[in-house]
Order: sequence, then C-alpha cells, then structure tokens
Amino acid sequence: MGVLRGNHAVKQPLLTVVMPVYNGERYLVDTIESILNATCKDFELLLIDDGSSDGSAGICARYMAQDKRVRYLYQENGGIVSARNKGLSEAAGEYICFCDQDDIVEPLMYECLLDKMRFCMADIGICGTGRLINGVKSPYERIGDGIFEDGDIKKELLYPILFRGYDYDFVQSSNYLYGTLWKCIYNRSFILNNCFCFRRFVDYEDDWLFVTQTLCAAKKVVTDSYTGYCWRVSDGSTSHSCHFVEDIIPKMREYSAYVGSYMADGIVDKEILKEYIRISLCENFVILYQNEAGIPKHDKAKKKQYHVEVKEYMESVQYKKQLQCRKRLKKGVLRRKAVLGALVYLGVEKTFCISRAVDWLERTLGGVQWIVRLERRLKRGKDETNHSDTLL
Repeated sequence: MGVLRGNHAVKQPLLTVVMPVYNGERYLVDTIESILNATCKDFELLLIDDGSSDGSAGICARYMAQDKRVRYLYQENGGIVSARNKGLSEAAGEYICFCDQDDIVEPLMYECLLDKMRFCMADIGICGTGRLINGVKSPYERIGDGIFEDGDIKKELLYPILFRGYDYDFVQSSNYLYGTLWKCIYNRSFILNNCFCFRRFVDYEDDWLFVTQTLCAAKKVVTDSYTGYCWRVSDGSTSHSCHFVEDIIPKMREYSAYVGSYMADGIVDKEILKEYIRISLCENFVILYQNEAGIPKHDKAKKKQYHVEVKEYMESVQYKKQLQCRKRLKKGVLRRKAVLGALVYLGVEKTFCISRAVDWLERTLGGVQWIVRLERRLKRGKDETNHSDTLL
C-alpha cells in the first residue's frame, strides 16, 4: 500500500514514530539514535519542531538528510498538544506511537509489540517502561504478557491507572501502570475511526487523557513484559518545574466534565464509576494545593485570593463527603495522604501549610536514589520488593 507525499506515491511505512521537539538539543541525538537503531526497520520518524530556538533544528535537518526514514516538520510554538496533533495528521504508518525528545527507546520495543498487534489484530499494544536518573536505570511501569478484550481491558489496564495509589477489590491486576503515552503503540485506523486527538485543559494531562480515553474504547489490547521505553528524569524537565496555573478551577471543571463523558461510556459498572468520580475530585484537591507553590512568595495578595477561590470550590463540591476514599490510600503516596488527611482534621486553610511542607520534602529528597527505591517498594508492596530493586 502506498501513501501520497507531495505529488509522489511512496510505500506506506508499518509504523510512524512522532517526536515533538522543543529546545531539546542536549539529549536529542541520543533519542533519535535509539529509535533508528530499533530492530524494526519499517518505520518513519516524524520530528515535529515546535518553534525551537536552540540547535534542535540543525540536528533534525541533519538526520533527515542522512536517513530517508526521518521527516522534519517545523511549526510555530504551540505546545506539546499541538505538536502531537500535528504528528497525528501527518502520520502515514499503519501504526503510530509517540516518543519524548530526551528519552530512550530500547531496540526490541517496536518489533515485540507490532508482531503481537498484527497477529492479534489489536487496537493498542503496551510494553513495560523504565526510568533513567543520573545514569542509573530502574523499573518504572511494569506489565505482564497478555491479550485483553472488553471487560478485561478495564480490569487489567484501565482501573490500575484510574485507581493508582488506592486499594479496591475490583483493582486486583498485577500490572503497575501510569497514564503515560510512551509505552503504547496504536493501530492508526483505530485512532482515526474514533477521532481521537490530544487535548489539554489544566496543565500536562494530555498523555493521561489520550491513554484512558483510548483504553475505554479499545476492543483488543496486547501487552508485552519487555521494558521497551526508558524515561530520562532530569531536574530541568518541564514536568519537574514549579509554576502556577492561572484560572485552574474553571479549567479543572471543564476537564472533569470531559473525562466524565467518556468514562460514563467506558465504565459499565456504575458503582465503580461513582467511586472513580469521588477519587478524581480528591485528586483535584491535591493538585489545587500543589498549585499554590507556583505563586511568588512576595505576592501575598495573589496568594490570599487563591485561598479564597480554593475554599469556595472545595465547599461547592462538598469536599468532606468525597474524602472517604482516603482510607483506601496505599503506602508510599505521601502527598495525597498528607493533603487529604489534613483536610479532614485541619480544614481548608491550614492544609496549605501541610502542602508546603510536602513540597519541601519532595524537592529535598526526590532525586536521592535510596528514596526512589523505597518509594517503589512502598507503592508496589512487600511481595514485589526484589523485583522493584532490580536495575534494567
């Protein structure tokens, strides 16, 4: 099968890898090389330059000249959601996946998942992931080998993401997942037929939205235990920087309404749906307190106004009724335990002090290796301790 590119028909690649690029020259070469060295060779790599001002454009152009599988596309800065949607619209592959500009793709990832997806005619393929901190690799997301359909997709893959950090009888999967996009390969027809695209309401939830919405709609998903993707954790990354989200409460309401619409279609059991709504509100509470850390210390007027807005929101959603789910929190979720517990015993205003203390602890201890390993032990449980400490 061929696709049109300009006035010429070219062979359709099996896979399109979309990589948004924005001022990523520090690790960009390593990431591109890891993709080009994959054992699967039938792919195109779309480098979507989102208005970089460093040397990223030169690196992308050089690789496009060297390897016919690489395409470089430039656009004015619009953010990662815009860049990913550009990749969706330009992709020619039968399958599609996404890679961040500073991460590492392991050699067998594409081959392992695509072989299974094609054999099973699956909508989505998912593999395990690791993370790289100061040159040291450790496990991050763990998943077993499997083929899932209908309700099993929800039980084994969706619910572990939605209820991560909570202990419920209906979440008994051994899979340990976050709502990250990196680990997924999609059948592009599945994406197009359902009109899926990336959206952002509050901040950096576009990954989570895309992954959970597609899992709600998928008919068949295959998984592979191979650790195929490695997330590089760097102090300067956007996800680790502290900034204030303006108008977060109306954005949060719009976000919740959007998620609620597709969750209502995807979760058949209404009691589980009801519990998810309660948990999602509690997650909003935690985010609201964390958001305060982005207000400049000297701007006392802004901080005071923000406190008023948060209190009004908390009362409007009857926050005390939603806090029952905190009793189901697992070990190792310090921020959620601290904030939700403080809301119960101290109230809305005093909880800001507790949240600031947690911010300090996370900044101080977050990069320490033994703390990272302890965090994984607590979150995964004693029975998985040995597995969690094994480096990739």
